[in-house]
Amino acid sequence: MPVPEEILYLTEADVQQTLTVAEAVDLAEEGIKADAAGRVNGDKFYMNVGENSFVKPFSGYINGEEYAFVKTFSYFPDNPEKYSRPTTSSVVILFDVETGLPACFMEASWVTGLKTAASTTITTAYLARPESETITIFGAGTLGRLHLLAVAERFDLKQAFFVDILPEVAEKCAAELEPIVGFPVKTVSLANRESAVRKSDIIFTVTTGSQALFEHAWLKPGTFVARLGSHQEVDHNVITKADKVIVDQWKYVSPRIPEIIQLKQEERFDFKDIHAEWTDIVAGKVPGRETPDEIIVYIALGIWGEYAAILPEVYRKAKSLGIGQSLPCSH
Repeated sequence: MPVPEEILYLTEADVQQTLTVAEAVDLAEEGIKADAAGRVNGDKFYMNVGENSFVKPFSGYINGEEYAFVKTFSYFPDNPEKYSRPTTSSVVILFDVETGLPACFMEASWVTGLKTAASTTITTAYLARPESETITIFGAGTLGRLHLLAVAERFDLKQAFFVDILPEVAEKCAAELEPIVGFPVKTVSLANRESAVRKSDIIFTVTTGSQALFEHAWLKPGTFVARLGSHQEVDHNVITKADKVIVDQWKYVSPRIPEIIQLKQEERFDFKDIHAEWTDIVAGKVPGRETPDEIIVYIALGIWGEYAAILPEVYRKAKSLGIGQSLPCSH
């Protein structure tokens, strides 16, 4: 492989021209399987900034891949009110694995959402009932939109509900997505969310708020829940009464998820109470869903196999399409 002579700079708009949702879902599955097979190296840590904010450096590499990545994700919840800027932002640097030299710098907020949605879709394909038809998504921002588009690639859905603290956001999201996915996409107010939850086979929470959005008693037998936000999103009994709780990696989830932190402090939940870590299920070491009626809760903050598969392909696709701006470098 030739030594990089330049760095390709990709804006958000550039990145969005590279991969389809379907391609991202397939790549995520490849990355998850590589991770389960022990072929992925990676790590991350949270650097707290002030009382409520953090920057999270995140790295990964699939053995045999041409490029390794380092991604930074920042969470600054005061941005919208103080500066009219997004709460989160992400950037990625791809490194040539032969030389360690940078090959690509990309803005990565959109691809972060795409990767998360693709990853959740693969997890759902393993753990939800295959005949699942109805989904409720809490959060109608970019993540919520991408999650519906992604999961519709693997499930024959008949109905979707969006719940958002801002009704106008949910309504706009539903109106845009319904003609794309080809089945009814409706909005439900926060006050009436119980009705949607009770009908749903699959529930995703992708919010930046901090409140218990539903409780265990609302879940019908066989429901799959993916709890994906950084702050409290479910009632504690959703976790303690679930038939199975699966996490992506306990090392990262246990000190960051508010529900887990409080339940540990109360000695009501700990590592011994999880059914498995996600990669052990993919590797076949531990069974996933075993009966149609099991309520399974998945708690995730993200691991690296999916990124390690998706991000190099974004770069290769951009190069092949002639997208982006080449920046000279001194190495």
